[in-house]
Amino acid sequence: MSKETLKKAALTLFSEKGYDGTALSEIAKRAGIKTPSIYAHFESKEELYLTIYREVMQEELANVKAEKREDYETAEEYLKAFFYAATDFERDPEVRRFFQRSVYYPPVSLKEKMQEEVTRYETQAFEKIAVLLDEVTHDEEKKTRWIRVFYAFLDGLGVEHELYDLTEFEKRRESAFEALVLLLN
Repeated sequence: MSKETLKKAALTLFSEKGYDGTALSEIAKRAGIKTPSIYAHFESKEELYLTIYREVMQEELANVKAEKREDYETAEEYLKAFFYAATDFERDPEVRRFFQRSVYYPPVSLKEKMQEEVTRYETQAFEKIAVLLDEVTHDEEKKTRWIRVFYAFLDGLGVEHELYDLTEFEKRRESAFEALVLLLN
């Protein structure tokens, strides 16, 4: 049994049941091992959860950073690609569910550590967004407002993705992007 198999089993259960609703014995069973074997890879359930959380955050950041400016003719096309990459909730539903559950409802005992990770993630994403926006405006107030609204839309669309069918969600996502474009004018 590899560490990756163990993390995959834990990710599945954490995404379905959350941190508090998942027992180490369930993770072990899903991974095909005995519960004490988990401790050969992780000191605690907390460490296992935080490891997965950090990896998911890095994966999300890599997906957003994957868009390259040179692939687009205009800054607006690039911003749209960036926005659509960040709001692609169909990409990996299990990872997305884990990510959202972790951000919106973090385990009380891990909330502070997880907030540190969110801050680190947002700082790196902010740097990427700021570079994008430099092509469109040099007005710092507009850029700051755009980024705040971007995150509000990101959170809201994450919820709406769970509430509406894909057709309605796509309409809402397009409307959100159009509103972001208007903020830059």
